[in-house]
Amino acid sequence: MTATMNETQHDDELVSETDEAVARKKIDLVVPGLILTVVGLSLVLFLVYVMFFTTLRQERSQHQLLNIFTTPAGAVPLSGKLPANGTPAAVLTIPSIGVRQLVLQGTTAVETAQGPGILTQAARPGTIGNAVIIGRKMTAAAPFANLDQLRKGQSIYVASGLGKFRYVVFKYGIATPGQVDPASPVNRPQLTLVTSNNPVGSSDLYYVVARQLTKPGATARVRRPPTAAELGLAGYPGAVLPSILLGLLYLVAISLTVVAYRRYRANTWTIYLLTTPIILAVALWWFENLYLLLPASM
Repeated sequence: MTATMNETQHDDELVSETDEAVARKKIDLVVPGLILTVVGLSLVLFLVYVMFFTTLRQERSQHQLLNIFTTPAGAVPLSGKLPANGTPAAVLTIPSIGVRQLVLQGTTAVETAQGPGILTQAARPGTIGNAVIIGRKMTAAAPFANLDQLRKGQSIYVASGLGKFRYVVFKYGIATPGQVDPASPVNRPQLTLVTSNNPVGSSDLYYVVARQLTKPGATARVRRPPTAAELGLAGYPGAVLPSILLGLLYLVAISLTVVAYRRYRANTWTIYLLTTPIILAVALWWFENLYLLLPASM
């Protein structure tokens, strides 16, 4: 009798161990799927951030920058002095394509994420020389999305501390690497608007050149060749290190989540619900810096 009971108990233990092994195997199969869903959600979040969040942030920045004109800080761009990079410098209006944007001084990815930027190393709008304004074509509200719809004879207006100036379009085209730079200096007052020609996988630039009809003003300008980042051909160099560190943090978060899944197998879905928002938050922080690595005219 005792032997029979021992055999029964042994069989129960074997069944229990078998059930646990099956359960562990099922969890081991579920975990990769859960991790892949989180990574997939991260990729979707990146696309949403680039296409929609950057627009919301740009519109918010435009409102904030416009408010600066009502504060003591607004005296700088209105005084005619050269504004500091990242500060409001002028208002650009293109009636034919519905553009009315507050323009910043500077053209790196940081500035163009907030609105079109004036190339500091070129002439200032309204003066003799080639004034260059670079804007984004696809992201951050895409203020220059319809730049290719401008035609000869259409008007462009720029208002700054130097006055209000009217320009008329007389040329437009595509600048490929190795061709004449649309930001090249000239000896007449003109305005050149620049954006990306093909935001995906191309370094071509689309440009519109307009002659100034208003009497030019006079001011000194910086004489230093612009960098690729300032020309809208590259991203912001200062975002490289943060992007690397946050990318590593994202990988650490994923790795710790995998460890938690394996250690607490009975609470798989609880771990999923707790860790997914954290991972996505880290991913969003990472994406904010990755976005600044994209070309400033994209």
